[in-house]
Amino acid sequence: MLHKNDKKVGDSNSIRSTSRVLSFFNKENQTIVDDKIKNDSAIHERDSKIDDNKNEQSHAERNDKLIFNVVFGKKTAKKHKTWDNDGFLEVNGKHAVLKDEDRSIIARTTVKPENLDEGFRLFMGNREVEIINSIPLDVYLADNTCKNVEDNEPPQKKFKSSLTGSRLPAVSLKKNLEVSPEALIMPSCYATTAHTNNISLESEQEVSVDACLTNVLRPHQRDGVIFLYECVMGMKVQNNFGAILADEMGLGKTLQCITLTWTLLKKGPCGKPVLKRVLIVTPSSLCNNWKKEFIQWLGSHRIFPFVADSKNKPQNFRKQPRSQVLIISYEMFVRSYEEIKEISFDLIICDEGHRLKNSNIQAAKLLHEMDCKRRILLSGTPIQNDLQEFYTLVDFVNPAILGSSTEYKRYYEDPIIAAQCPHASHDAQSLGNDRAKELRDATSPFILRRTQEIINKYLPHKHEVVIFCQLSESQKKLYSLVTDTWFDNTIIPDKRIMPFTIITALKKICNHPALFIKDKDNFLNNNSMFLQLAKHVTALGNDEMKYSGKITVIRCLMKNLKKTNEKLVLVSYYTQTLDLLESICTAEGQKYCRLDGSTQNMQRVKIIEQFNSKIDDSKVLLLSAKAGGVGLNLPGASRLVLFDSDWNPASDTQAMARIWRHGQKKSVYIYRLLMAGTIEEKIYQRQISKTNLSEVVVNATNLASLKLSSSELKDLFSLVLDTDSLTHDLMNCTCDKEDANVCQNIVENQLPQRLTINQLLDWQHYRQPFLDNMMQELMLKEVSKHISFIFKNSTM
Repeated sequence: MLHKNDKKVGDSNSIRSTSRVLSFFNKENQTIVDDKIKNDSAIHERDSKIDDNKNEQSHAERNDKLIFNVVFGKKTAKKHKTWDNDGFLEVNGKHAVLKDEDRSIIARTTVKPENLDEGFRLFMGNREVEIINSIPLDVYLADNTCKNVEDNEPPQKKFKSSLTGSRLPAVSLKKNLEVSPEALIMPSCYATTAHTNNISLESEQEVSVDACLTNVLRPHQRDGVIFLYECVMGMKVQNNFGAILADEMGLGKTLQCITLTWTLLKKGPCGKPVLKRVLIVTPSSLCNNWKKEFIQWLGSHRIFPFVADSKNKPQNFRKQPRSQVLIISYEMFVRSYEEIKEISFDLIICDEGHRLKNSNIQAAKLLHEMDCKRRILLSGTPIQNDLQEFYTLVDFVNPAILGSSTEYKRYYEDPIIAAQCPHASHDAQSLGNDRAKELRDATSPFILRRTQEIINKYLPHKHEVVIFCQLSESQKKLYSLVTDTWFDNTIIPDKRIMPFTIITALKKICNHPALFIKDKDNFLNNNSMFLQLAKHVTALGNDEMKYSGKITVIRCLMKNLKKTNEKLVLVSYYTQTLDLLESICTAEGQKYCRLDGSTQNMQRVKIIEQFNSKIDDSKVLLLSAKAGGVGLNLPGASRLVLFDSDWNPASDTQAMARIWRHGQKKSVYIYRLLMAGTIEEKIYQRQISKTNLSEVVVNATNLASLKLSSSELKDLFSLVLDTDSLTHDLMNCTCDKEDANVCQNIVENQLPQRLTINQLLDWQHYRQPFLDNMMQELMLKEVSKHISFIFKNSTM
């Protein structure tokens, strides 16, 4: 039996024992906690290192990531593939992810990055994907950001300015902390158009360009957008809302118009959109290009341009509420005018607007009748042939601003043309210069022209050469026979031959004698001397291709091209000449593509994408200047030859600009081939007078222009054999003809100093013997003896 104190002692012992146990566990817990803290610290440090590694890896992956615009659809064996959706292809190393427009993942696969190029197709799961073009990663990310915030866009800000009653400059709001430093803000309309738009300074809303577009606009394009905005809002000339954007090729006229269109479809200074519907009229070959540009810069989740064609009739445009932009060809516009005029448009854009230079053509008449005051005309050449054409274009965008056609001719055109004559009196020249300045001052507010010099820093080097080739003996005999026949016709009226027939014959002979000889309808078929010459050339068989200075140059260029990874574009105005060049490609074993007037639009796109692709083995593109000289981008080639010339300098300039474009990575070489002393040089000289006319009116820096005498322009059919270059002879070049084989000519105390659009006086002039390194660079060293003279200009 226990004592009563025994229980207490037992309890006390129990308590002490429990205390010791608790103390033990506390120490153990503290140790566990301490160990946990140490472990957590180690884990944190490890995770930090992992995160750092991930970040570094992510950064590296981001630098290596490629992004492409693509179209995709279900696999099919159909000959004419149709695509279901637009999307993006993200490529990181060998891993590719297909995403739709909302950036949702559709499929994954592995690829070879080096094979991915425009036009390349691949299969991903049960889908076929075609690459449209690559896009910069920052643009892709910015586009996604822009998309994410678009549906939740903050309200537009009001203009705040202390400059009451004055026009707010475009850059003034950039100081506002709420505006990105890269933001593009349109100028205030208040000071210039308040009376017509009922705008007050307090109520005017800020008009800014979306970030997804400002991120890709170059400085000159931002200026162009502001210029177009001021014109169509009536800020440049009171009660006039038209503009001519006359930038040279490659400066991004399309992107500038897309930026303006999208901005005004969404907003305006009164707090609501300025535009509801926009009509874009363009050559048929460029309709799909316009749609592609809209999708490229804005994405199909933002805009739905409607392209009118044989399947999509213009009347269906109104049935597409999400389509606010109608794109149509000039030809279809004329055919569908009755339907289109019933649609209310707020802006009309005419691409390649020089098509409207003749007010008598149907398209120009009908477009002029459209009830739409806002009009933009795009043309790299606002004046092509004469000042009357210039009037027609100006009168289209801003009707009656220069008065009637008769008033314009009497006041402006006649005095300016009279001043161009080489024997014009001092008074006539003075009056012509004054009227040219007046005309320029009246039109310059709504005409903007920038040259390619602006984007030279964005493009690789360009080397332009004018090569004067020597006639072969067969060409000389045939050429003289044709001109002698013409001169005989002045004595024998019964056998009249139209001058155009002679011109065509001489141009064919310059390209190759066989082109004239094989013409069954030529006017010399009964001439005994001609038949003897024809028999001689025909007997040559395949060797006949050697009997032309131009063909000799082309064959040499093709042979040297095989040693490189470069591609060549051969441009001609004649289908027969393209046939001849095709036979040369076959003889030289060169794989080629061909694009001419018979090429269907859909096939045209495939040919261009194929030729531009790095993996395609076609080395030569045979291109019709009329069918493909406008709107085509051919950065896949680094060399282009203009085989023959047109009367219109704009046509030649357009054709030669095809390869020196956005996306070109290599230095480019552009050759113009002319037969020395022939009609081709006379045509080239005729271009000089036309282009100088454009420079006098549009470019204030070129008022002093060197003119050729009327006798030089009229003496069209004469053949000059004792010259290396008739054009160079006319320039009165000061170089030493005996000792120097190159000159950089600067004429002193002689005004004016410019002979051509390319300012040939500032070019390098070469004569035989040519420098070996230069001829090696041009890939023409082996045929130097067939070349008499070279003009060369390099843009670095």
